[in-house]
Formats: sequence, structure tokens, C-alpha cells
Amino acid sequence: MLILIPAGIIAATFAIPKQHNNEVLQPAMSAALPIIIKTVERENYTINLRTNSSTASQLEWINKKVLTFPTAVIYKTVPGKNDINNADLIGRIEARGTYHFNFKCDSTNNYHFILYDFIHQQIIDSINFKP
Repeated sequence: MLILIPAGIIAATFAIPKQHNNEVLQPAMSAALPIIIKTVERENYTINLRTNSSTASQLEWINKKVLTFPTAVIYKTVPGKNDINNADLIGRIEARGTYHFNFKCDSTNNYHFILYDFIHQQIIDSINFKP
């Protein structure tokens, strides 16, 4: 016991993971693509579909006011469906500010986004971009 207890304490100090003090937990914000395809204006936010000269697509979400739902996420789904079970998660929005989310293009250019509160498990808003 006289040897095992100090050896265990020394082994435990080496097993502690190194602390990362200067690293950001969220990924860096991507730059906005140059061309705005469509815009939807709401009272609390503005949504832009952006693209570049190639096939890249980006959703730009601009919060005008602080959201009343701090646990809001955006899903991309098939037009006409408000079901998040088969939808693609785009990203999470929080406080006031501008957010950019890249997503996969589809051939129809008919996009439907759902703003969903995952704590209360309810749909907050539904946004349609029609061609």
C-alpha cells in the first residue's frame, strides 16, 4: 500500500487532460457569398439566400432583435413538409447578429426552412423560398 498509493496519485496527475484556454468552441464565421438570390423580411429577422458564381449556396440569417427562443435551430426540408425528422440541420442561431450557413443545393431551387425550438420541441416559424 505504501508504494501503490503514491504511484496511483502520480499516474492520476499524468492522466488529467491538458486545458485549452484560448480556443473558441464554435467554428469561425464564414464570409458572406457575394450574390443575393432571394430575401425574406420578418419583424425580428431577415433571411437571405446567397450564392457565388459556382454552385455554392449559403443561408444568411440576420437577427434584428434578440430572439425570445435562445435554443433555436434552422432545418432545411422539402417544401410542404414541416417535419424535422427527415430535415437537414443547417445551424443554430442565438443572439442579435448575422449568421452564415452553407448548405447543399438542390435542382429545384425551391427551399423551405424551419426555425425550431429544440427545448420546447415546437416550430417557431417556417420560411419558403420559391423560384
